[in-house]
Amino acid sequence: MRYDPLPATKAEAVTSPSPSGGRVRGKAGRAAAGRAEELFRQQRDAVYRDTDHLLSRLLLLEWVVLVVVAALVASETRHGSGGWMDASVWTALILGGAITLVPVALARLRPGAPLTRYTIAVAQMLHSGLLVSLSGGRLETHFHLFCSLVILSFYRDWRVLVPATLVVGLDHFLRGALLPLSIYGASTSTPWRSLEHSAWVVIEDIFLGISCLRSTRQMRATANRTAALETSQHANQLIMDNSRDVICANDAEGRFVTVSAACEALWGYTRAELLGKSCVEMVHPDDRERSRLTNLDIMAGNPVTNFENRYIRKDGTVVNVLWSAYWSENDGTLFQVARDITQQKRAELALQKTNRQLESAHQANQLIMDNSQDVICSLDGQGVFLSVNAASRDLWGYEPEELIGRCYLVLVHPEDRPWSREAEEGTRARGKRSDFVNRCLRKDGSVVDVLWSASWSAADEILVCIAHDVTDQQRIEKALREAKEAADRANRAKSEFLSRMSHELRTPLNAILGFGQLLERQEPRSSQRPHLDHILTAGHHLLKLINEVLDISRIESDRMRLSLEPVDLSVALNEAVELIRPMAAEHSINLFTPAEADTADFVLADQQRLKQVLLNLLINGIKYTPAGGAVIVRCKSVGETLRVSVHDTGVGISPEMLARVFTPFDRLGAEGSGVEGTGLGLALSQRLVQAMRGRIGVESMVGQGSTFWVELSRTKSPLQACAAQGIAVMPTPGPEAMTRRTVLHIEDNLSNLALIEQLLQEAPGIQLLTAMEGRIGLDLARQHAPDLILLDLHLPDMPGSEVLAELRAGEATRQIPTIVLSADASSGALKRLMDAGARDYLTKPIDVSHFYRVLEETVSDKQECVGA
Repeated sequence: MRYDPLPATKAEAVTSPSPSGGRVRGKAGRAAAGRAEELFRQQRDAVYRDTDHLLSRLLLLEWVVLVVVAALVASETRHGSGGWMDASVWTALILGGAITLVPVALARLRPGAPLTRYTIAVAQMLHSGLLVSLSGGRLETHFHLFCSLVILSFYRDWRVLVPATLVVGLDHFLRGALLPLSIYGASTSTPWRSLEHSAWVVIEDIFLGISCLRSTRQMRATANRTAALETSQHANQLIMDNSRDVICANDAEGRFVTVSAACEALWGYTRAELLGKSCVEMVHPDDRERSRLTNLDIMAGNPVTNFENRYIRKDGTVVNVLWSAYWSENDGTLFQVARDITQQKRAELALQKTNRQLESAHQANQLIMDNSQDVICSLDGQGVFLSVNAASRDLWGYEPEELIGRCYLVLVHPEDRPWSREAEEGTRARGKRSDFVNRCLRKDGSVVDVLWSASWSAADEILVCIAHDVTDQQRIEKALREAKEAADRANRAKSEFLSRMSHELRTPLNAILGFGQLLERQEPRSSQRPHLDHILTAGHHLLKLINEVLDISRIESDRMRLSLEPVDLSVALNEAVELIRPMAAEHSINLFTPAEADTADFVLADQQRLKQVLLNLLINGIKYTPAGGAVIVRCKSVGETLRVSVHDTGVGISPEMLARVFTPFDRLGAEGSGVEGTGLGLALSQRLVQAMRGRIGVESMVGQGSTFWVELSRTKSPLQACAAQGIAVMPTPGPEAMTRRTVLHIEDNLSNLALIEQLLQEAPGIQLLTAMEGRIGLDLARQHAPDLILLDLHLPDMPGSEVLAELRAGEATRQIPTIVLSADASSGALKRLMDAGARDYLTKPIDVSHFYRVLEETVSDKQECVGA
């Protein structure tokens, strides 16, 4: 039988003091005391025997050493001839042998006997005395005496030191008186010297005796603990064997180390069959992973109680087991208690089934009694409860008996009582109402939102009501309103951010594109032209991305103001197609457009934005159609709308991607295809079409191409409206040639200043004045009266709008035309500045051709005004 070690505290408990001060008595206590004494004697006798054997071998070794010392050292000390035939050698050989052989024989014949110990002690001290004598009384050899006493303390018996000490004292006194030279190395000696030597030996004996006594006490304490431990283990084993539950221990690999007799009843295995067997093999396969994780958690220091899993018994049946377990880190053992709960589980399942049946019967009865989870009640003409069902407990916290005879207004929140009474009266007048919500006070004082449905019976003068709790619904609606407000705030913040970011990006991009276009006009070398093309292409791509992001932001924040007016669809479509033809030719795409008669109609739209949408659809069709393919534009009437569709013969779009076509920045996996794009064109087109009160959609089949369509409302031709009102259309005059003029540029960005300076060098007859601050610009305008002022809005000392206001207010500067140059491309800023007196508004990055045209027109107009 194997007994697992337990903590020392449990072993000591067998002989620990009782609360009354006595010792634990009884049969178990006496048995433990006897066993402790037996263990103590066994350990002590083992020490005696082991020490006898050790010291007998030491005596033999010392005999050999004595002979060697006699041959090598003793003869030199007496100034003899030396050698192995010297008398001292014979003395060591014969006398040493006599001293050694007797205790060695006793150690072999009677190990552990008292006579053996005492004989060995005397022999050990005689060896020391003989060694001192052979060395001629050298002081160094006297240390052997003290070492011998220490060696004798290995017996852990202070009594062994008594004969050894007597031998040492007698040897010192006798030889000190008769042969002082042999022990002290001097021809004369006094008894006091022998007494001094003996005193030092006694002092050492005292400490060695104390050490022996302490060692003996430790041995006895160890024996007591061991006896108590064995008694406790025996008691534990009795408990385990008589327990109806399985009590067992497993090692870290899950193998059974100990197991109680109840294992056979639980699992069908005998104790011998389980020892060394892994418990994992017995666990039901479906529960093994969960059991493994639980064991790891237990080994991490988290004891587990009431853990359930299933085991497979020896006969193959399944048994439900309830476990409690903890991990002992000291000996690496998992202690467990297992109980068979198969019958209990069956009873629980039966009980659950019965409870479900009872609950179903109760619910059916509740439905019969109350007929609803909502409060169903009836009120008389004064609003007093005549009847109420049990649901009042859930809604208001009142029992039905507490409400009958009371006016319903006592439940209504004081602030809602006046209009609740009005709703009651209105229900009587109309006969029915089902959408009235008010707040009611529950019995505990909390507030609940209630939706009322009521019907008035004029014949019975009874108001039948159903009250439904809509507190959560009201809370959700409130949360939705707050979420929408938060989203609106976030949308406005996003739009403001994008507007600022657009300005910050446009300002450096102005210099990039401006200088790029300027270099392009200066006939660069052939090696430089590809580089310039890359700069301008990338710049225009980035500018397009900025514009599209900003446009989407404006539409989402309702800040984009479109000018919806009759637009000739044929004109807008022709302009878009003509712009796209070079691209189609470059990609070897056949472009087919409808006949002019099919497009001779007007739609309600913003002309520029409509053209932008058409361009986006045409560009997409060309980009994603292989060379040799076709892009086909069709127009047809759909009720009160006109549909323009752009069909391509490309690869098409898979059904799972169709829902993402109009998602911003989602290129549907085309990022690695080499086709350039921002992923914003279709998203912007959708928002523009919706802002123009139209519809946009897509139809596609993989391998057969895609069709994007736009539907806009049809409207009358504006020419008919002009003819009806007698309005004539005037031709636009041609531009006049520029003469020498002065231009003032107010800008704080050095790159922009350099760009305008380079641009004006291309226009002969222009003198340029520059100012990097608004105040300096105003002073230069008053002093030089320039013919034109180019004004940036973001200046370091004052806003450009204030500079424009002061120019318009000054007598000397009022007539000077001012063109605003700004990265702010918002329509609000344009309108505000134009209303403030700006002649024109150019956004950065500057379109060079457009800049020259506006410059020429502005200077020509001022020349005509001066001439007039």
